[in-house]
Amino acid sequence: MKAMLKALAVAAMIALAIGIAVPGAHAQSPSSLAGSWSLVSLTVTRSGTEEELLGAHPEGLLMFGSDGRYALVGVRANLPKFASGNRLQGTADENAGIAQGNVAHFGMYTVDTTAHVIVFHIQRSTFPNWDGDVQRRPFSIDGDRLTYVTPGSFGYGAAKVVWQRMK
Repeated sequence: MKAMLKALAVAAMIALAIGIAVPGAHAQSPSSLAGSWSLVSLTVTRSGTEEELLGAHPEGLLMFGSDGRYALVGVRANLPKFASGNRLQGTADENAGIAQGNVAHFGMYTVDTTAHVIVFHIQRSTFPNWDGDVQRRPFSIDGDRLTYVTPGSFGYGAAKVVWQRMK
């Protein structure tokens, strides 16, 4: 009986190891990323000076689901209001201010834990040039802070994004 229990335990461990080794089994994020994050800053360095791309005190939310899906939105704190009260009748200045004051995208994600890279499989974005892109973003976690670097395809170069874990 003891030998049978030991054999079953070994078989269970082997089955678990095989399951872990199956390609795609790590498609979900590690528990260190899953959850909700609040935007702290989105900066780019120009001529040696760090500049906030969404202005002072941006607001945003990044959610990493345990199912491998994510949603991200970042918004300038002082987006212009539509004077008409109708978003379909915005002026050129209102529309430009809003377009330049936000970023959002959603899709699937994976994490390369060895290289410390989040891989965003972007389905749709408010920057349509990213639709369908797969972007690798080096990241680090320090306590409840997540920091990663975006590609430089917005026209201003690579940006550093900092998020705070929400509790």
